[in-house]
Amino acid sequence: MLGAALTCLVLETSGAAVTYNVSVRVDSRVRSNEAVTEDAPTLAGDTDFTPILGLERRDGNTTLQLDYAPRISLRELTSQPRTEIQHIGRFAANWRPQRGLSFRLGEELVLGHVNLLTTDPLPSLDPTDPTDPDGPLRPPQDGGPLQPLPQTDTVYFLSSATTLTAESGLLGRRWQLSGSAGFSVSGGLDGPARQAVPLQYGPRFDTSLSHALSSLSAITTSAAVTHARFSTGANNTVVTLTESWTRRVSRRTSLEAGAGASIVRSLEAPAATPDPQAPEDAPRTELLPNLTLAVGHRVPSRTADFDGRLGLRVSPFTDRLTGRVYPRADLTATGTWALGPRVRLSTTAGTAFAVGGAAGDRLVNGGVTASWILNDWMSVDADTRGTWSRSPELPAARFQWAAALGLSLRQTGIL
Repeated sequence: MLGAALTCLVLETSGAAVTYNVSVRVDSRVRSNEAVTEDAPTLAGDTDFTPILGLERRDGNTTLQLDYAPRISLRELTSQPRTEIQHIGRFAANWRPQRGLSFRLGEELVLGHVNLLTTDPLPSLDPTDPTDPDGPLRPPQDGGPLQPLPQTDTVYFLSSATTLTAESGLLGRRWQLSGSAGFSVSGGLDGPARQAVPLQYGPRFDTSLSHALSSLSAITTSAAVTHARFSTGANNTVVTLTESWTRRVSRRTSLEAGAGASIVRSLEAPAATPDPQAPEDAPRTELLPNLTLAVGHRVPSRTADFDGRLGLRVSPFTDRLTGRVYPRADLTATGTWALGPRVRLSTTAGTAFAVGGAAGDRLVNGGVTASWILNDWMSVDADTRGTWSRSPELPAARFQWAAALGLSLRQTGIL
């Protein structure tokens, strides 16, 4: 009996395609230094060593993917050298039981010492994909939201996001139904780290139904529910309903517009020194707008293919550093130039500020990234980032910047 089971397992494994991706990345960085000591230099230099191991198994309609990348950072080599280690991992399982129906289970994990002030990117788990997720306070590639910067540079940080997603096209040729459920944990793990970045955790659910009006336009109805609790005692629940419309105006230009509303029920963290005479804080319920307007444009070219996006969004924003929820506007612009098959240049810029009389941080963020694939196993990357922030809690504005040059070596194959 056991022998038959082992035989079946060997046959199934041998029939599946297992590929591997082994790479190592070395980054050298110069950045602004906000150390509080008087003899600290204004500039700091870092070096990162990141080995990356990726495995992918394909068997019929099932795909399993596992990536692991420990990053060893040598911080401030010229003044106060120290070593910091991060563990970055990702797991994904995709299952397509039949045509028009698919499921995906994913987990993304970051654990270790994370420098938050330099907005330096985490290592890409896929060296050929420039849209891989960046650091915990970096704006996503699709245009935000921008995150406020803490007052502490390095914290012992945990970020975990588990998501189950389902997509179905069984309702008809022009209909697409999707939904997801997940649980996220993010923030500092020890006392000093939680003072800089409070631990935030909670579930999230969303669903959407899209209908293609024609080959050029579609409408989507979406609903989402998120709940977050903070180690400071704050918590909030946000229920959002939106209606969006997308249209391809021409072969090069596309438009996106959306409108909706969010019901927010939030409770702010109690004061550090509470007043016994003051009444206890009660949960507050608000109705906040959700507005989206974006335009995308592409200029096809064999030598300088360009793909850009300009977006404006007004929506409820949860400040992960304070737990406050307020209406905020995010204006972001991204552009990517493919300068031939081996050279890519990307730029991003954005600003965010509170609207409707609310108080919150004001941020301006920008950066340029260049990638040059020398051959099938070697590439060179350069990244420059800067963030200006103004917070009501701080007496002066802050500006942080970082410039990095990286070298990647990789090898892929079939096991």
